[in-house]
Amino acid sequence: MKILVSGLIPVDSGKTTFSLSILSFFKSVGIDVFPHKPVAGHNAWYSYSTLLRSEELKALVGNDALKYYDETRLDINMINPFAVLLAPPDLEKLGYNVRLYKEIITNGLPVMIRLYDGNAVSHLVLEKFSELVTDSLVEKIESLSKVLKAIRVPKEKLNEIINYSPDISDISTQKILSRESNVLIESYNDALAPNYSSLNVDCLFIVSPGKVFLIDEFKKFITLFATQPWLIQGSSFIRYAKVSKVWKTELGTYKLENGLEDFLLGLAEKE
Repeated sequence: MKILVSGLIPVDSGKTTFSLSILSFFKSVGIDVFPHKPVAGHNAWYSYSTLLRSEELKALVGNDALKYYDETRLDINMINPFAVLLAPPDLEKLGYNVRLYKEIITNGLPVMIRLYDGNAVSHLVLEKFSELVTDSLVEKIESLSKVLKAIRVPKEKLNEIINYSPDISDISTQKILSRESNVLIESYNDALAPNYSSLNVDCLFIVSPGKVFLIDEFKKFITLFATQPWLIQGSSFIRYAKVSKVWKTELGTYKLENGLEDFLLGLAEKE
């Protein structure tokens, strides 16, 4: 049984909560499911506690991957093979260039990444990040980079590697899909899929606040888009795809609707 969970909107769609609900349900009926978030990014300013956990685990890790790790205690590098740490810039350090500041805030400023290529783990940190990042985070990021033995690289190199995140993460995704009987893959933001191998699943859920949509024959509709699946937005895809079922999601709880539980059990029994 292989499941892909994507988001209708870029932030706060509820993908991780819904995915954890699925894990919790299957656990209650004695079925283990491997959670996999191939690519994940988090912001040091809004997720400061993750910096502390990253030092503890000796691996850069964000909120969502931590939730999966805490739930399963599985290998964090297989749960999330590609992690990106973002940090807000400092307006004063940018020479009060408000346009540039807003552009960086909108697009994000990557300062550190962890990548696992299936053989080795590497941590890379943006060289001279202290010249861009707000002062209150510089010392902590510097400390984390030392703990992780991160290699300093220029901005161009860091961005180049991030652009290859679908290919890098795909190695781990292939391994997990071939090794594990039951896998749940969570995409990032509102990308339909984080890499090509993530499409090799039995069903696709698109999640929004309060509702989750099951997409029927999703692989057929993907062919309508002449682009990579990580460049397809969930909101664009659902306009053309066929929604076969809709369920409600409850605020602040991991409980699933009975009809959804029945569907998931049926999916597991097909294996």
